[in-house]
Amino acid sequence: MSVGSFVAGRVLVVDDEEALTDLIAMALREADYDVTVAHSVASGSALLDIAEFDVALLDMHLGDGKGTELLRRLVDEGAATESIMLTGDRDVPTVVEVMKLGACDYLVKPTPIHELEIAVARAKERHRLKAENAALKARLQRHELRGVVVTEDPRFLEVIRSLHQIAPTDLPVILQGESGTGKAMLARAIHDASHHKMEPFVEFSCAGVTEGILERELFGYERGAFEGASERRPGLLETVDRGTLFLEEIWAMGTALQAKFLQVLDSQEYSRIGSSRPIRVRMRLACGSTRDLVALVATGMFSRELHYRLNGVTLNVPPLRERPADVLPLALHFLRVHGQGKKLSPRALDSLKSYPWPGNVRELEMVIQRASALASGEAIEPKDLPFASAATS
Repeated sequence: MSVGSFVAGRVLVVDDEEALTDLIAMALREADYDVTVAHSVASGSALLDIAEFDVALLDMHLGDGKGTELLRRLVDEGAATESIMLTGDRDVPTVVEVMKLGACDYLVKPTPIHELEIAVARAKERHRLKAENAALKARLQRHELRGVVVTEDPRFLEVIRSLHQIAPTDLPVILQGESGTGKAMLARAIHDASHHKMEPFVEFSCAGVTEGILERELFGYERGAFEGASERRPGLLETVDRGTLFLEEIWAMGTALQAKFLQVLDSQEYSRIGSSRPIRVRMRLACGSTRDLVALVATGMFSRELHYRLNGVTLNVPPLRERPADVLPLALHFLRVHGQGKKLSPRALDSLKSYPWPGNVRELEMVIQRASALASGEAIEPKDLPFASAATS
């Protein structure tokens, strides 16, 4: 394996036949694995004390014991390492024993090197999937989504529960609610809790741009595709490949572009403007809308077929005025982020609770940020709140 090359995984090989371990190590290193070799239970156990491995190849019979001792240790410690047993025994009871102990595979010597490489690759993939599932499970158990989306409101908690359920899937999501309710934050939370989390999260608003500009942003274009296209430019679909695309205000997409976008979703292919070469795209799609898409479908302003394709799950995000229990925890959260050590006086808190928040969570954050910067004392008072000061002036 060359210096700086890709490492396919970390493998521990424990076998007392040095010629065999040398052969295995050489083959696996050529396949870009980081390989560590031991020749006894004692040396293998010592390596497990100081390092973690994705896969362990364990010989059944070693000079100072059995490889099953190491297998039991890995299982008892809850290690993520996947174990493959190597042995000359072909009897069924032995196979059953090691599989019950927790081995993921069993190879009988002499095993062709290519079969061993396949077994290691399979075990490494099993390790990767288990690690991803464990991370997601831990994230959900710690309520990280709830930690990002600060709420004590029953309706919003139901939204969060739905996020927990759909995040591990590839279902498209429609987030419907007023401006400033946190739809983009929820879309990001879904992405961060999905198997796309290591891939790009791309956000773009369809509102306020012309059909032509939106098409260029989505699909990209080739040099000379239109006047002013002086160089090739990749679009959002190319940028987001394998990740999550969040299209805010999807209702603003024109009918012609809706049809073209639907074709992309169905075929998972598109071409840059000015090119006929198909480009493959795989992505998780989330859409935000301040308008009722079902009502727009009924009036013919939004494609029924596209709505069918987008509507894996629709989550209605309640406005802040319908979540009075969230004003205090959100205000305290924004104080921790922007407060510069400031506190909220009881009268200021009363003002926050009584205000209808037409700008929703976005407005609350800006109010706290502004008040923290302008308050002259240690505590934020009603006079520091723009809506309270305006009412009393």
